[in-house]
Amino acid sequence: MAPECVWGSCLYCSGCRLGEKERERGREMVRVVQVGLGDWGMNWASSITPKVQAIEIVGYVARSRGGGGGGGAPGGGGGAPRARLGDCAAPFFFSLREAVERTAADGVLVLTPTETHVELVSRALALGCHVLVEKPFVPTVSEGRELVRVAEARGLVLMVNQNFRYFPAAQRAADIVRGRELGEVAAVSIAFRRILSYESDAKAHWHRTLRQPLIADLAIHHFDLIRMVLGSEPVSVYCTAPRLSWSTFRDPGTAAAILVFESGATVTWTGSWEARAETTFSGEWHMQYQHGDVIWACRSDRDVTLDGDRLAVVDGLGAMRAETLPRDQVFGRVAVLEAFATAISNGRQAWFFPSGRDNLGSIALMEAAIRSYQTGRVVDVRAELDREGEKGVSLSNKHGYRV
Repeated sequence: MAPECVWGSCLYCSGCRLGEKERERGREMVRVVQVGLGDWGMNWASSITPKVQAIEIVGYVARSRGGGGGGGAPGGGGGAPRARLGDCAAPFFFSLREAVERTAADGVLVLTPTETHVELVSRALALGCHVLVEKPFVPTVSEGRELVRVAEARGLVLMVNQNFRYFPAAQRAADIVRGRELGEVAAVSIAFRRILSYESDAKAHWHRTLRQPLIADLAIHHFDLIRMVLGSEPVSVYCTAPRLSWSTFRDPGTAAAILVFESGATVTWTGSWEARAETTFSGEWHMQYQHGDVIWACRSDRDVTLDGDRLAVVDGLGAMRAETLPRDQVFGRVAVLEAFATAISNGRQAWFFPSGRDNLGSIALMEAAIRSYQTGRVVDVRAELDREGEKGVSLSNKHGYRV
């Protein structure tokens, strides 16, 4: 029988990891508690966090003694998360407070459904922890603004997992704009199309009944990328989302929008979870400049490869040149987690670091797009940033996390 847990009161004393992980790279590691072990949380635990040497997962917060649950599509029931993580996993705890206090955690990784984010992030900040939270950050700007205020007042890092920013094609596209290599951007068109195949009826039901599975859960990535790449803020948005008679989604699975930015650029966006001729998750981008065009895309899978990253420049004479993008750098969520650790350790943040404050602009655009399709009107995005006290969805702790 395995010896008893060194923490004394985790949920699985006979099987948790004992002692501390070996210090790597000759420096202190950032100690992190993960909250959320649903399908997406398990993907983080198995495929992402083990690749970041600067991070040590020192605990998991579970809903109940039976399992993990949490962000993303439903995972296995019962003890499935514990069984899948194995005997070498960090201890499990019932509450975030207990996990942080018993592990002396530096940070918290929040991988739970959006409606739990405000409560969990708020408690993590109150416990003095830095926070990396899944997108969407929060349902409304007003809720996010308060969390940003608390984090900044306490000198804590508050980061949002906008992992699409951490792909070579997206960063190169942004550099072309920043360096004015082709002059001013006139117009951008983005098209996202994909039909998911589901592993089970339960996961299909979860996605099809998810609140705003396209405009909130997926397009928040596109809206955030547009702001990053253009280096400009949106002024207005008009969004339409047809109610298709054959759609299996509760909220729109297909939508289109026209966005106007402070720089003068106009962006047309279309997205669908119900269309064939699939694109990458970033969508296909066509950017029209004063002296040429740029065509690019990124993220073809769950941050496993760079196979979907590509970028081509069309010069003023119509000649197309495919650029060679870096292939030897970390990308996606691994790069996000490394950036989180770096920001905690030495305060360094890249210009495209998706802080909670910066992400308020993306949440405002998401809110405005939803409001536009619901009202049939053009919505002033800046007004969303000024809107106070409105709730997007219920934030009751119905998912059973003890904070």
